[in-house]
Amino acid sequence: MFNKICIFIIITVLFTYPSFGASGGIANSLIQDSITPTFELLNRDSGLSNLSVSSIVQDRYGFVWFGTQGGLNFYNGRQMKIIRNNPFEDDGLVHNLIQTMYYDEKQNELWIGTYNGLSRYFIDENSFVNYTVETNGLSNSVVIAITADNSGNVWIGTMEGLNRLDPKSGNIKRYEIPGNVVRALLIDSLGRLLIGSYEGLLYYERETDSIKKLDIELPSPFVMVIKEFTEGVITLGLWEGGVVEYNLETGSMAAKTYADNRIYSLLQTSDGILWIGTWGGGLFATTRDGHTYHFPGQGVDQSLPHPVVYSMYQDYSGILWIGTNGGGIAKVNPRKRNYVRFYHDANNPHSLSAGKINSIIRDSSQNLWVAVYNAGLNRYNPAEQKMIKYIHNPSDPNSLPDNSISTILEAGNDKILLGTSAGLFYYHLNTDRFSHYNILPDDTIVYSLAKAGENELWIGTYRSGLYRYNKLSGDLRQYNYINSHNYTLSDNLVFALLYDSKGRLWAGTNNGLNLLLPGEENFKIYHRVPGDYNQIACNTIRTLFEDSSGRIWVGTAGGGIALYNEEEDSFRSFTELDGMANNIVTGILEGYDGRIWAATHTGISIIDPVSYEIFVLTPYDGIGGWEFNSGHFRDFDGTLLFGGLHGISAIPGVYADLDLKPPKVYITNINLFHSSINPDRLVFNDANLHFAPRESFLSFQFVALDYDSPAKTRFSYKLEGFDRDWVYAGTRDFASYSNLPPGDYKFSVKAETHRGIQSEPASVYFTIATPWYQTKPAYLAYIVTFSLVMIGLLKYREMQLINQRNSELGLINDKLKEANEKLANLSIKDPLTGHFNRRYFDTVMEEQLQLARRSSIYIALIILDIDFFKSINDDFGHLAGDYLLSDIGKAIVEELPRSTDILARYGGDEFVIVLYDTNQEGALVVAEKIKEAVKKVRLRSEFTQSAQSDVTTTVSMGLVSIIPGQNTTTEAIIQAADKALYRAKQGGRNNICIGEIDAD
Repeated sequence: MFNKICIFIIITVLFTYPSFGASGGIANSLIQDSITPTFELLNRDSGLSNLSVSSIVQDRYGFVWFGTQGGLNFYNGRQMKIIRNNPFEDDGLVHNLIQTMYYDEKQNELWIGTYNGLSRYFIDENSFVNYTVETNGLSNSVVIAITADNSGNVWIGTMEGLNRLDPKSGNIKRYEIPGNVVRALLIDSLGRLLIGSYEGLLYYERETDSIKKLDIELPSPFVMVIKEFTEGVITLGLWEGGVVEYNLETGSMAAKTYADNRIYSLLQTSDGILWIGTWGGGLFATTRDGHTYHFPGQGVDQSLPHPVVYSMYQDYSGILWIGTNGGGIAKVNPRKRNYVRFYHDANNPHSLSAGKINSIIRDSSQNLWVAVYNAGLNRYNPAEQKMIKYIHNPSDPNSLPDNSISTILEAGNDKILLGTSAGLFYYHLNTDRFSHYNILPDDTIVYSLAKAGENELWIGTYRSGLYRYNKLSGDLRQYNYINSHNYTLSDNLVFALLYDSKGRLWAGTNNGLNLLLPGEENFKIYHRVPGDYNQIACNTIRTLFEDSSGRIWVGTAGGGIALYNEEEDSFRSFTELDGMANNIVTGILEGYDGRIWAATHTGISIIDPVSYEIFVLTPYDGIGGWEFNSGHFRDFDGTLLFGGLHGISAIPGVYADLDLKPPKVYITNINLFHSSINPDRLVFNDANLHFAPRESFLSFQFVALDYDSPAKTRFSYKLEGFDRDWVYAGTRDFASYSNLPPGDYKFSVKAETHRGIQSEPASVYFTIATPWYQTKPAYLAYIVTFSLVMIGLLKYREMQLINQRNSELGLINDKLKEANEKLANLSIKDPLTGHFNRRYFDTVMEEQLQLARRSSIYIALIILDIDFFKSINDDFGHLAGDYLLSDIGKAIVEELPRSTDILARYGGDEFVIVLYDTNQEGALVVAEKIKEAVKKVRLRSEFTQSAQSDVTTTVSMGLVSIIPGQNTTTEAIIQAADKALYRAKQGGRNNICIGEIDAD
């Protein structure tokens, strides 16, 4: 069934040898038994410049570089930046068709082999130095292989020989090679240069400064790849010769062949898997135990996109990147596996039945039993590899008596006990028939079962409480709830039962948790107590579990999961506030490492019972779905089975993806007035910058290098000296500030992955200089001047004592007049709608026009008029019209994307909107959103009870967007927008028309 996700063929391994089995943790493996790896695709839609990817490297910052046949691609997880050759310049990339790359981590430089020579790319400076046949004497234009030795020499393999480059002097020395073509270069652990050619494996002899041939017999002379995964053992990829391992010390050799032996690339990942890329046969992977998997590259969903594997690289986080020759890049993420083992396939009658999974168990005969809500019983036998289904057949008395099965229990003696809506039934393995276990009253709906030893059975029901049945005596005792004065159980709906290792019986009901101690006759009842965090947080108990340490875990339907503290007879709850995926817990299991797995309605939460840290798995982690049902089971091999509407997920009991490293965060660009302050700089972390007094409009671009799910990474930032607290930006990867006052600042940003892993903050420091008129000398001059003025005033007052009171009264009147003028100026809000009024619009429009003129940026103006507003006033009254104006204003504000966008009431039923730095296309997007938002505004119900209420509100709009010239006036812009509004109304209303205006 996995062939729908990825073609996944196991090839029988004819022989194995130790060096193929390098060390590596199996839980971190890119391939695990029964778990299909998925291939995430990066292609042209992802921004890739070309689908043929010949080389992949990761720099010391963590950014990934792709060499393609369409230029150099820089990738940070969110954006793809492309560097291409400029045919008119010689100081850039020498050619777009890249064949190979070599990364110098110490210098942070890329050496790029192309079809027109070699480019040396200085990443930190964003500059190139090129080496070609014409200018430097390179032996051939097509550079196939590059490496560097310990002396700093760069070795360059081409279609016509080998070259040694001294980067300091730029001198190149050529070496003739048998067969001419150099396919691969490697400096081995002995410091020797090995050369892969079309005539076998060669090496450079330093003493004689010459090329020699290693005297070994290879299955093919075409050596395409040379690797040294294990010290002293060379791994060779041969064209039409498979893979060969050659021991440098002993001279022994081992060969391995594949369905396609045109080997083009090799990589051994940290888990010890050897990945073999072929030219047309897809990708092979040989695990440490010698099994080989084949991914043909047929391009179906989530599979290898192309059969030619050009390049491979494993990054710092363990992700495998695979470059193909025509299919782009496939990414294999060890943290994104497909754990769904069983699912419903409408085209496969032997697949799992569709529906909620009520119960899962595996019996001692290795049969897996699955109860599907209202769909009967499924049995999966590994030997048969298909689901056998049992459903009720009214004409067959031996068929399943009822299709609604809530719980399954292995009863021994080749019998399976089923709790159904029609009571208890046995399934007999030896006869393949069902029989009624007639110990309960008729019409008893069974919800849960628990064995207490060999002779006692506890039965939880839907509405009859709890039964205790003794097989030896035949006694049946009922515990139930009659009323608040007469009860032996807290509620009659019993969801879950647990008979623990201490002989205690736990019963989870719809209204409380019940505990029966050994030797006792009465249950102790636990209820939620408002405000008491030491009691259960919810009375509805859905599941119960005892871990390997004897701790009792209680899953609730609204209060998360609770851990019972036996010493204090209390509970420790874990809810969404503590990091749980959801407060509805449907299943609890324990992994090999002791962590507790809680299935919920929003994924799976993994709890560390020591540190209480919580890790959440979602469908993005391959668990299959968000919502899980009550069916869950820990298999005999430790695999954790959880059922949901998607099917059954099987997750290894050893799960290593919990120990994740936080992402690296980088500030990648800083804009001043929308222009980068240094477009050639890759990273601004820890930079100290200085800006002039008026350079106060700054924006910051940042990225978190999480290639797991980069689009889901969330950011928070803070500008110390301006922001009081961290600003949550969600997935937005930039922050902008305007009108920053002079001072010293520290901008910091931190990231959180979709798995909840938080990064350390990345910071940049900057200072905005103080204007001269705000400096200390200026303030001293102000003080001196003020003092002289005060002295003069005192002298004057002494001379004018008679007129002093009159002067003071005049001054008070002047101040009162000034205060009144200020109060009038504060009246910038429209009293009806609460938005800015015409006066404020006139002021702001002029200011925005001047700013746009100085900065040579767009300013956009929208004038809108409510269609048929007079009819609304006439039909429903002016009060209804007033409320409608207010509601429409609110709807418009909600669609304005930025705080700098201004809405004002222009008069009557007209509004105006000023959009700063917005071109015509952007303004049209805003206008369309406003038009749609206004359509949703309705007259308030108190005005429509006695009138026709089906009134659709529409608006007509005139729009102007312009980069203003020196002669552009506010009046001209308003007039152009008003004319456009007139055309919109003439055109049938509910329209948007564009106004024209001369920018000069």
